[in-house]
Amino acid sequence: MNEVYLREILQEYDEIQRAQSHALSLRREEVFSRIPDIAKIHNDMIELMAQNSRKAILNPNNTSALVNELQGQIARLKAKEMKLLKENGYPGDYLEMQYRCEICKDTGYTGFPVKEKCSCLVQKLLEKTYRLSNIQELEAENFDTFDPMVFPEIPLENSRLNQREYMTELRDRLLDYVDEFPNNQKRTILFTGKTGLGKTFLLNCMAKSIMDKGYTVIRTSAYNLFDQLFYGAISDSPDSLAQKRNLFEVDVLIIDDLGTETRRNNFTVEDLFNIINERTLRRSHTFLSTNLGLSNLRERYTDRIASRLFDNANTMIIRFQGADIRLKK
Repeated sequence: MNEVYLREILQEYDEIQRAQSHALSLRREEVFSRIPDIAKIHNDMIELMAQNSRKAILNPNNTSALVNELQGQIARLKAKEMKLLKENGYPGDYLEMQYRCEICKDTGYTGFPVKEKCSCLVQKLLEKTYRLSNIQELEAENFDTFDPMVFPEIPLENSRLNQREYMTELRDRLLDYVDEFPNNQKRTILFTGKTGLGKTFLLNCMAKSIMDKGYTVIRTSAYNLFDQLFYGAISDSPDSLAQKRNLFEVDVLIIDDLGTETRRNNFTVEDLFNIINERTLRRSHTFLSTNLGLSNLRERYTDRIASRLFDNANTMIIRFQGADIRLKK
């Protein structure tokens, strides 16, 4: 990955830590002035740790017992502090550091002594590299904002359900898929159907939920993806090689609007096959949407790609039908 991007992101982590540390100092000042007993608890904890350090220096063979004793004393003081906070209308963790990522504590790395990139750092690197995943969009389009009432109650062909019932059941089915992630039997999902039926919205819902579980996601339209791959191949830059590698390594690759990309001889078809084939072999998750029917997909992308996309053992094919809700809006 581009080292410039890494330095930029690590600087962002430093700024986040400084801001959170400053916010914690302000919260402590506020609470200590309002609840003097909590200020005394903090002073007692500092004194206990100082005493414990002196005892450990004088009696190094008894370090383990001293640590256990200190932990018990601190735990009792913490419990008392939490009780006082709640009695005075504060949340119990009000005097704790508030991390954006509980996994790495806003450092970007996990593990000791061997450190590895946290999933939140990997995700930020992917977004910097691709500039394709608009996180603000996911704040508006996720399972919490899914509203079945936008779908009409019109009957669907060859279905016992109307459009609203079908989309509600589909939402629940995809929620189950996210709950099971990443241990799903089927790792490829293909949404097919005409425009305005909610395909992109549900892809965004899944992206948000999977990212919230700590996994990395690349979201892109087919048009942007294959344009980047084409011009990257021409330039042959290190960034373009990193971008291509990330397509294979990211936990979830989402390609929206397959079939809208510019076709450049066999370039697009070969790249699509390589991406799908490699991710299938790796048992990685790949979600796609298209306005094309299954027969049109086979004609456009050859039997090799169709055999991967239509493999019932690995692919969940979900058909969308009904009225265009964009027109309704």
